[in-house]
Amino acid sequence: MAQSSGAHDRLRQEGVEMPPDISYRFVVGLGTLRAADSAGRTAFQKKSSWWQRVIAEITRFIVGALLIALFGWLSFQIGDVVYRALDATQYFGGGAFVPIITFLVFVVAYLGLFTGLRTAMRRLRQRLVTLRLQRIYRELYLDNEFLLEGRKSHLWLDERSGGAILRWSSFEQLVEFEEGILLFLRRRTTYAARLFILISKESRPGSCTWSELREYLVQRFKEGEKYWTEAQEASNPKEMSD
Repeated sequence: MAQSSGAHDRLRQEGVEMPPDISYRFVVGLGTLRAADSAGRTAFQKKSSWWQRVIAEITRFIVGALLIALFGWLSFQIGDVVYRALDATQYFGGGAFVPIITFLVFVVAYLGLFTGLRTAMRRLRQRLVTLRLQRIYRELYLDNEFLLEGRKSHLWLDERSGGAILRWSSFEQLVEFEEGILLFLRRRTTYAARLFILISKESRPGSCTWSELREYLVQRFKEGEKYWTEAQEASNPKEMSD
Protein backbone atom coordinates (compact mmCIF):
# COMPACT_ATOMS: atom_id res chain seq x y z
CA MET A 1 0.00 0.00 0.00
CA ALA A 2 1.69 3.19 -1.15
CA GLN A 3 2.30 5.93 1.37
CA SER A 4 2.44 9.59 0.46
CA SER A 5 5.47 11.69 1.20
CA GLY A 6 3.32 13.55 3.71
CA ALA A 7 2.68 10.31 5.57
CA HIS A 8 6.39 9.59 5.56
CA ASP A 9 7.19 13.04 6.92
CA ARG A 10 4.58 12.73 9.63
CA LEU A 11 5.86 9.36 10.78
CA ARG A 12 9.48 10.51 10.58
CA GLN A 13 8.58 13.41 12.83
CA GLU A 14 6.78 11.02 15.15
CA GLY A 15 9.98 8.98 15.33
CA VAL A 16 11.95 12.05 16.34
CA GLU A 17 9.49 13.22 18.98
CA MET A 18 8.57 9.83 20.44
CA PRO A 19 11.10 7.00 20.88
CA PRO A 20 10.16 3.63 19.35
CA ASP A 21 8.93 0.71 21.42
CA ILE A 22 11.84 -1.30 20.14
CA SER A 23 14.92 -0.62 18.01
CA TYR A 24 17.07 -3.19 16.22
CA ARG A 25 20.02 -2.60 13.90
CA PHE A 26 21.29 -5.50 11.79
CA VAL A 27 23.00 -6.71 8.62
CA VAL A 28 22.19 -9.68 6.39
CA GLY A 29 24.79 -12.16 5.17
CA LEU A 30 24.53 -14.32 2.06
CA GLY A 31 24.19 -17.46 4.19
CA THR A 32 21.24 -15.93 6.05
CA LEU A 33 19.58 -15.01 2.76
CA ARG A 34 19.95 -18.60 1.52
CA ALA A 35 18.45 -19.98 4.73
CA ALA A 36 15.59 -17.48 4.48
CA ASP A 37 14.84 -18.53 0.90
CA SER A 38 14.66 -22.18 1.93
CA ALA A 39 12.45 -21.39 4.95
CA GLY A 40 10.13 -19.27 2.83
CA ARG A 41 9.64 -21.93 0.15
CA THR A 42 8.95 -24.54 2.83
CA ALA A 43 6.39 -22.27 4.51
CA PHE A 44 4.51 -21.67 1.26
CA GLN A 45 4.45 -25.39 0.47
CA LYS A 46 2.94 -26.13 3.89
CA LYS A 47 0.41 -23.34 3.43
CA SER A 48 -0.97 -24.81 0.21
CA SER A 49 -4.34 -26.54 0.48
CA TRP A 50 -4.46 -30.30 0.95
CA TRP A 51 -6.40 -30.74 -2.28
CA GLN A 52 -3.67 -28.85 -4.19
CA ARG A 53 -1.05 -31.24 -2.82
CA VAL A 54 -3.25 -34.26 -3.68
CA ILE A 55 -3.81 -33.01 -7.24
CA ALA A 56 -0.08 -32.45 -7.67
CA GLU A 57 0.72 -35.98 -6.47
CA ILE A 58 -1.98 -37.54 -8.69
CA THR A 59 -0.73 -35.55 -11.68
CA ARG A 60 2.84 -36.73 -11.14
CA PHE A 61 1.63 -40.34 -10.80
CA ILE A 62 -0.44 -40.19 -14.00
CA VAL A 63 2.36 -38.59 -16.00
CA GLY A 64 4.85 -41.16 -14.71
CA ALA A 65 2.51 -44.07 -15.50
CA LEU A 66 1.87 -42.76 -19.03
CA LEU A 67 5.58 -42.37 -19.68
CA ILE A 68 6.29 -45.90 -18.46
CA ALA A 69 3.46 -47.31 -20.61
CA LEU A 70 4.66 -45.39 -23.66
CA PHE A 71 8.23 -46.47 -23.09
CA GLY A 72 7.19 -50.11 -22.67
CA TRP A 73 5.15 -50.04 -25.86
CA LEU A 74 8.03 -48.45 -27.81
CA SER A 75 10.53 -50.97 -26.44
CA PHE A 76 8.40 -53.93 -27.53
CA GLN A 77 7.89 -52.38 -30.94
CA ILE A 78 11.64 -51.89 -31.35
CA GLY A 79 12.23 -55.43 -30.10
CA ASP A 80 9.85 -56.75 -32.73
CA VAL A 81 11.65 -54.75 -35.43
CA VAL A 82 15.00 -56.16 -34.25
CA TYR A 83 13.52 -59.65 -34.24
CA ARG A 84 12.28 -59.33 -37.81
CA ALA A 85 15.43 -57.62 -39.09
CA LEU A 86 17.74 -60.33 -37.76
CA ASP A 87 15.42 -63.16 -38.71
CA ALA A 88 15.92 -64.29 -35.11
CA THR A 89 13.82 -67.44 -35.31
CA GLN A 90 16.99 -69.47 -35.05
CA TYR A 91 18.00 -67.81 -31.78
CA PHE A 92 16.77 -68.31 -28.26
CA GLY A 93 14.36 -71.08 -29.03
CA GLY A 94 12.52 -69.39 -31.84
CA GLY A 95 13.28 -65.76 -31.04
CA ALA A 96 10.58 -65.30 -28.43
CA PHE A 97 13.06 -63.74 -26.01
CA VAL A 98 14.29 -61.00 -28.36
CA PRO A 99 11.47 -58.51 -27.57
CA ILE A 100 11.81 -59.24 -23.84
CA ILE A 101 15.58 -58.74 -23.84
CA THR A 102 15.17 -55.55 -25.86
CA PHE A 103 12.56 -54.34 -23.37
CA LEU A 104 14.89 -54.97 -20.43
CA VAL A 105 17.75 -53.18 -22.18
CA PHE A 106 15.53 -50.17 -22.81
CA VAL A 107 14.29 -50.19 -19.21
CA VAL A 108 17.87 -49.97 -17.97
CA ALA A 109 18.61 -47.23 -20.48
CA TYR A 110 15.43 -45.39 -19.48
CA LEU A 111 16.26 -45.51 -15.78
CA GLY A 112 19.79 -44.29 -16.45
CA LEU A 113 18.54 -41.46 -18.66
CA PHE A 114 15.80 -40.51 -16.19
CA THR A 115 18.23 -40.43 -13.27
CA GLY A 116 20.76 -38.42 -15.25
CA LEU A 117 18.19 -35.86 -16.42
CA ARG A 118 16.74 -35.53 -12.92
CA THR A 119 20.18 -34.93 -11.44
CA ALA A 120 21.02 -32.41 -14.16
CA MET A 121 17.73 -30.55 -13.67
CA ARG A 122 18.25 -30.45 -9.91
CA ARG A 123 21.74 -29.01 -10.32
CA LEU A 124 20.50 -26.49 -12.88
CA ARG A 125 17.69 -25.41 -10.57
CA GLN A 126 20.11 -25.04 -7.66
CA ARG A 127 22.44 -23.01 -9.85
CA LEU A 128 19.64 -20.69 -10.95
CA VAL A 129 18.53 -20.23 -7.33
CA THR A 130 22.12 -19.46 -6.31
CA LEU A 131 22.49 -16.86 -9.07
CA ARG A 132 19.16 -15.26 -8.14
CA LEU A 133 20.09 -15.05 -4.45
CA GLN A 134 23.52 -13.62 -5.28
CA ARG A 135 21.86 -10.92 -7.39
CA ILE A 136 19.37 -10.06 -4.62
CA TYR A 137 22.18 -9.99 -2.09
CA ARG A 138 24.27 -7.58 -4.17
CA GLU A 139 21.28 -5.30 -4.82
CA LEU A 140 19.75 -5.19 -1.33
CA TYR A 141 22.03 -6.52 1.38
CA LEU A 142 25.69 -6.13 0.46
CA ASP A 143 27.31 -3.34 2.54
CA ASN A 144 23.85 -2.33 3.78
CA GLU A 145 22.90 -1.85 7.42
CA PHE A 146 19.24 -1.90 8.43
CA LEU A 147 17.49 -0.09 11.27
CA LEU A 148 14.16 -1.51 12.33
CA GLU A 149 11.94 0.49 14.68
CA GLY A 150 8.64 -0.82 15.96
CA ARG A 151 5.66 1.14 17.21
CA LYS A 152 2.08 0.13 17.86
CA SER A 153 0.89 1.89 14.72
CA HIS A 154 3.54 0.83 12.23
CA LEU A 155 6.92 -0.70 11.51
CA TRP A 156 9.70 1.51 10.20
CA LEU A 157 12.54 -0.11 8.26
CA ASP A 158 15.28 2.37 7.43
CA GLU A 159 17.63 1.11 4.74
CA ARG A 160 19.89 2.29 1.94
CA SER A 161 16.98 2.51 -0.50
CA GLY A 162 14.91 4.70 1.86
CA GLY A 163 12.36 4.29 4.60
CA ALA A 164 9.52 1.80 4.39
CA ILE A 165 6.30 2.42 6.28
CA LEU A 166 4.27 -0.71 6.91
CA ARG A 167 1.17 -1.15 8.99
CA TRP A 168 1.16 -4.31 11.06
CA SER A 169 -1.97 -5.51 9.26
CA SER A 170 0.08 -5.46 6.03
CA PHE A 171 1.87 -8.63 7.11
CA GLU A 172 0.30 -11.92 6.08
CA GLN A 173 2.72 -14.45 7.56
CA LEU A 174 5.57 -14.59 10.07
CA VAL A 175 8.13 -17.36 9.52
CA GLU A 176 10.86 -18.09 12.03
CA PHE A 177 14.03 -19.95 11.10
CA GLU A 178 17.37 -20.51 12.78
CA GLU A 179 19.09 -17.42 11.37
CA GLY A 180 16.23 -14.94 11.70
CA ILE A 181 12.62 -14.07 10.89
CA LEU A 182 10.74 -13.53 7.64
CA LEU A 183 7.76 -11.16 7.54
CA PHE A 184 5.71 -11.77 4.38
CA LEU A 185 3.56 -8.93 3.10
CA ARG A 186 0.16 -9.18 1.54
CA ARG A 187 0.26 -8.78 -2.23
CA ARG A 188 -1.66 -5.52 -2.15
CA THR A 189 0.72 -3.93 0.36
CA THR A 190 4.12 -4.75 -1.13
CA TYR A 191 6.71 -2.06 -1.66
CA ALA A 192 9.63 -1.81 -4.07
CA ALA A 193 8.48 -5.12 -5.65
CA ARG A 194 9.40 -6.93 -2.44
CA LEU A 195 7.15 -9.55 -0.88
CA PHE A 196 8.93 -9.94 2.44
CA ILE A 197 11.17 -8.34 5.04
CA LEU A 198 14.13 -10.36 6.23
CA ILE A 199 15.33 -9.70 9.79
CA SER A 200 18.65 -11.29 10.66
CA LYS A 201 20.12 -12.26 14.00
CA GLU A 202 23.34 -10.53 12.89
CA SER A 203 22.69 -7.50 15.10
CA ARG A 204 24.78 -4.39 15.57
CA PRO A 205 25.65 -2.52 18.80
CA GLY A 206 22.81 -0.52 20.28
CA SER A 207 20.15 -3.08 19.34
CA CYS A 208 17.65 -4.71 21.64
CA THR A 209 18.11 -8.42 22.32
CA TRP A 210 16.85 -10.97 19.81
CA SER A 211 14.38 -12.45 22.30
CA GLU A 212 12.87 -9.00 22.94
CA LEU A 213 12.54 -8.34 19.22
CA ARG A 214 11.01 -11.74 18.52
CA GLU A 215 8.42 -11.40 21.28
CA TYR A 216 7.51 -7.91 20.12
CA LEU A 217 7.14 -8.93 16.46
CA VAL A 218 5.01 -11.98 17.28
CA GLN A 219 2.69 -9.88 19.45
CA ARG A 220 2.31 -7.10 16.90
CA PHE A 221 1.80 -9.63 14.10
CA LYS A 222 -1.08 -11.25 15.99
CA GLU A 223 -2.68 -7.87 16.61
CA GLY A 224 -2.29 -6.89 12.95
CA GLU A 225 -3.77 -10.20 11.80
CA LYS A 226 -6.76 -9.69 14.07
CA TYR A 227 -7.24 -6.15 12.77
CA TRP A 228 -7.06 -7.37 9.15
CA THR A 229 -9.62 -10.10 9.77
CA GLU A 230 -12.03 -7.69 11.45
CA ALA A 231 -11.59 -5.16 8.64
CA GLN A 232 -12.31 -7.81 5.99
CA GLU A 233 -15.41 -8.98 7.83
CA ALA A 234 -16.63 -5.40 8.18
CA SER A 235 -16.13 -4.69 4.45
CA ASN A 236 -17.90 -7.94 3.46
CA PRO A 237 -20.71 -8.43 5.98
CA LYS A 238 -22.59 -11.70 5.77
CA GLU A 239 -26.24 -11.45 4.87
CA MET A 240 -28.46 -12.60 7.69
CA SER A 241 -30.86 -15.34 6.70
CA ASP A 242 -34.54 -14.92 7.44
